Parts: sequence; structure tokens; C-alpha cells
Amino acid sequence: MKKLILSVAAMTVFAFANAGSTVVPVSQEWYQETTKIDPESLPEKVKEAIQNDLQLKDLKIAEAHQVMEEAQVQYLIKFESETPGEQIKKTFDAMGKEVVEMEAPVEIAEPVKK
Repeated sequence: MKKLILSVAAMTVFAFANAGSTVVPVSQEWYQETTKIDPESLPEKVKEAIQNDLQLKDLKIAEAHQVMEEAQVQYLIKFESETPGEQIKKTFDAMGKEVVEMEAPVEIAEPVKK
């Protein structure tokens, strides 16, 4: 009987110890603090870049955010798409150049030789 009580107590301790060790996947993305700004207060170079872009010039700006990325100011702009419910997101630097986000390079494994 004593061994039964000890083994139940031991299993209870192990169950509680494992309850706190749940593995939770964490996103690798880093979120920068953004400041929502009025689209009218965008720099002139950014406004010119939008007007010169055939895809964007006729779209309405839904939101504009100022973002600090690697010690440089960037502007994240969301446009209302011509398709209802969709948005187009573009990022520009202070000089009006579109910032293209690069994805991490994918390593291709060598085939296993038999």
C-alpha cells in the first residue's frame, strides 16, 4: 500500500512538472514600433513615387505608418485595392524608393548518393 501511494505521488509530481514545459512555436518576425500618420504628411518624394507608379496612382491610401527599420525611416502604406476587401501594401524609404523585402535564402540540400 505504501509503494502504491508513493508511486501515485511520484506520477503526480511528474505530471505537474511536465505541464509547464509545453513547447510553443514562436514567430521569427520582429515587429517594429510604428507610428500611424496622416497620408497628407508623407514626404514629397514618397508622394511623387506613388504618383509615378501606374499600379498605385489611382488607388486610395487606406493607412500610412512611419517605421524605424535599421536606424532609417521607412513608410508603410496600405492602399485600398480595386478588388473589394483587399489591400496592397508597399514600403518606401524617405527618398521615395520602394523597399523590397527579401526573404531568407533557402538552402537546397544535396541529393543523397547511393
